[in-house]
Amino acid sequence: MSDEVMQDEGIETPTKLADRVAIDRKIAAGRDLSGADMSGAELAGMKFAGIKMPQADLSGADLPGGIFAGADMEGVNLNGADLTGAKLMGVSMAKALLRKARMTAARIMGVSLEQADLSGADLSDAKLMAAKVAGTNLSRADFTGAQLTGTTFKRVEVTGADFTDADTTGARSAKVDWAQAKVPPAKLPEPLPEVPAWLPGAIAGVAVVLLIIGLRRRRRS
Repeated sequence: MSDEVMQDEGIETPTKLADRVAIDRKIAAGRDLSGADMSGAELAGMKFAGIKMPQADLSGADLPGGIFAGADMEGVNLNGADLTGAKLMGVSMAKALLRKARMTAARIMGVSLEQADLSGADLSDAKLMAAKVAGTNLSRADFTGAQLTGTTFKRVEVTGADFTDADTTGARSAKVDWAQAKVPPAKLPEPLPEVPAWLPGAIAGVAVVLLIIGLRRRRRS
């Protein structure tokens, strides 16, 4: 659908932010880059701190050495982006697209990558510290020499992934078929404790009992 047709139908199209000057102006106007089109932009070393940028398009962007701190990046498109040596700290990247992204030597600390797609991404020599990787696609990703300290892997697809020389100290996992990896970690992450099937029901039952007791006390008073 062309931009003209979309405008005629009242559908708002994202504005193309092609360079850091335009992006800085947008940030200064409200620190909101939600849905912004920054695809292919040259943004080496740029800082995104406390920025709202869910669903933003940074596909193919040049972001080596970039800093992302406390940003909302849910659903962001970083397919094919260059994040070499980038720092991502305390960032929400649930459902983010990072297919074939270059993340060599990136520092990823306290980041949520739930349901993200990192298939074919290059994370060689990257550091993932206390990252949450759940329901994530890591197929064919390269973790050669990566540090995965304290990272949690749950229901993760690792088919064809390479974990050669990866450091899994303090890492934990559940429902991950490491045998499907091209090269599994030499030391598999410690298994996460399974939650008993009866526990959620028991907790709900206790909550109902406490609620009933509380209502009875109110009536008596």
